[in-house]
Amino acid sequence: MADLSETPIPYAGGHSGPMRVLLLHTRRGVIAKAGVTIGIDGAHYHQRWGRAAFEIPADKPVHVAVSQGSGQIGVASTVLSPEQPAELEYRGPAALYLAGSIGAPGTVKQRGCLLQLAIFALAPLMALALVIVLGVLLSR
Repeated sequence: MADLSETPIPYAGGHSGPMRVLLLHTRRGVIAKAGVTIGIDGAHYHQRWGRAAFEIPADKPVHVAVSQGSGQIGVASTVLSPEQPAELEYRGPAALYLAGSIGAPGTVKQRGCLLQLAIFALAPLMALALVIVLGVLLSR
């Protein structure tokens, strides 16, 4: 449910029909850029992480896209139909080369957590193996 105390960012698409407020909550991934770029039907808004409210048409589908920084990092997008609740959550990925996730609040998962865990767990093991191999080679 949109917090009515937030002033929504006006819709830039030139729509004269009924409007509603989209509440978008953006959450950082393990590694994240300083902010996010939110696209609403092609208009782009640079925002900080957290909550943002946007005015959107109530009577037509709206394309919502989120990326990190001002580039193509962690991109996720969806089309919000008039029948769907006007609340979305974006979750940044665990690695910047992966896509983000967007959907209904509580349904999005962070992509790449197992990959990051494997990388961070294997790096010390690889370093230890290298030390052992070098120790064996140098002791000869």
